[in-house]
Amino acid sequence: MTDRTFGRTRDCRGCRFWSEMIAQALGARPVEALCLSDAGSKRGQYTIGLATCESFKSGHHGAVDDPPNYGEETRALYAAEEGTS
Repeated sequence: MTDRTFGRTRDCRGCRFWSEMIAQALGARPVEALCLSDAGSKRGQYTIGLATCESFKSGHHGAVDDPPNYGEETRALYAAEEGTS
């Protein structure tokens, strides 16, 4: 799988909505992970790590569904940064 970049890149690998928990590998193609964004052109689709879209938000804390608590802690960190907690 393409490694997550925790916001260092402005592609799916760096996005908080790129779910490595829900991923697939078909044949010799790159691994694709599900986009968990509520909006945008990739919403609900499997995307490769190098894909981009207008709904990018830095994933510097990790994905919104990270283990062990399915992103509860991670989502709280993003909400606190954005003042929406």
